[in-house]
Amino acid sequence: MSPHGDVSAELEAELQQAVFDPLAAADHIYYLHELGDEAIHDWGRVHDDFHEFVLIDRSSDQITLLVAADD
Repeated sequence: MSPHGDVSAELEAELQQAVFDPLAAADHIYYLHELGDEAIHDWGRVHDDFHEFVLIDRSSDQITLLVAADD
């Protein structure tokens, strides 16, 4: 058991498909930082710490924007 509780099988499968598989397939991963206040959404101050990544997978011609909050 993790210190934050167990992850359900359904959530684990969704995370695998939406996050971990695209990360593993990406040829390039870019971390976006310090985008400035003009990039903040109206609800953007609800969470303090966002992490935004651009994933490029050339083999499937896909670009993915992955946004995560850690607070």
